Amino acid sequence: MDAILAGSSTNSRRSLSRARSTTTRNSPSPISDHWDKHRGKRFKSDSSPEVTRSTTTVSSTTSVTMSTDMSPVKDEKERSDYDQALYLLENNPPEQRFDFHLPYSQYLKLEECWSKIKSARNISEDQKYPYLAYNSCAEYVTVVTVPRDLHESAGFYLGNTILAGVEEYLSSHRANASLASRILYVGSATTKGAFGNYVNSKKQADGTIKYKRTGATSKVMIAIEVGYSEHYAALCRDKDAWIDGQHVKVCILVCLDESPRFRNPRTRHETVGDVGREREAMSQAVAETVERDTSRDYYGQIEYRGHKWVGDLKEAFIEVWRAKKRHPTRYQLIQNAWCSNRLPKTIGLKLRDFIPDEDWEAANIVDGGISFDADLYVHKLRRSMETTADERYYDYISR
Repeated sequence: MDAILAGSSTNSRRSLSRARSTTTRNSPSPISDHWDKHRGKRFKSDSSPEVTRSTTTVSSTTSVTMSTDMSPVKDEKERSDYDQALYLLENNPPEQRFDFHLPYSQYLKLEECWSKIKSARNISEDQKYPYLAYNSCAEYVTVVTVPRDLHESAGFYLGNTILAGVEEYLSSHRANASLASRILYVGSATTKGAFGNYVNSKKQADGTIKYKRTGATSKVMIAIEVGYSEHYAALCRDKDAWIDGQHVKVCILVCLDESPRFRNPRTRHETVGDVGREREAMSQAVAETVERDTSRDYYGQIEYRGHKWVGDLKEAFIEVWRAKKRHPTRYQLIQNAWCSNRLPKTIGLKLRDFIPDEDWEAANIVDGGISFDADLYVHKLRRSMETTADERYYDYISR
């Protein structure tokens, strides 16, 4: 970050200093609270491993600067948000989401700066995280850094569980095999451009289900967004961007509440020797805990060496939002860290949700409800908690 500000004026540096007191909105931990003005020092994020602050040098001969005449915004608060967003993009500390208001013209400058950095560092456009998104209707920038398995799997398993229900339905109704091949779960996808006030938006979902049309590009029918409970308002903006901006039929929100949220230990484990063996020992201990808790449907914390590597999964629910409906249908999966006694057998999806209206008649099949194996889904969430604990511990002991 020091390299970015190398060409800035004294006022610029004062602006960055003020940013340290800025609270990160809709973020699991206020990164700005951990900024350190001294190059080479380390900071701790409440929800990510301790990260060494690198400079913004993007190659041995190239660095990106933000001089006074290139200042992206004049407002000091917006400047601190801009700097914080760029810092997250450059350093990609795990498990961070940062949302803040920014006019479209200033977002374009942020996107241009990030694009230059990626080019100079030879960062592939296919690299999924960190990603930069923009909601042109609400004028909100979103930066999401690399997530853990619990977040990633929540979207991935949901999409695949839904698709299994679709395939079961089509098989039982003896549908033409080509129809099943047209309905695809493709995971996350970045979408640019949209309808109405969302025309300048750029969005990446946590999962999408598309319909492959003959002689045309695939059309997103269902979008999936995953987040923690403190991101709910931001997830609802994402939902609006998909329904109103992309005209998807359904947007599904998966909301998780990990409590307490993860924090690294304040001191290192001095007795860690062989990292590989230590990781194996940790994985074995965690597996025993998971096996015990899963058998009684309890989604409690995962602890090792006296530290919580995953907090209780206090709550997990799915909300299904539809176009032209003001309220969602909510399906509770986990509450107070215990699995629901009556898990849903369906989340209200019908076959027609997966096929564009203009192609529905040609499908030549009766509409009906799609089953959903919620029991299998929540058990996979528990396994993802185990993997997340392993990821966090490995990052901690190997740094």
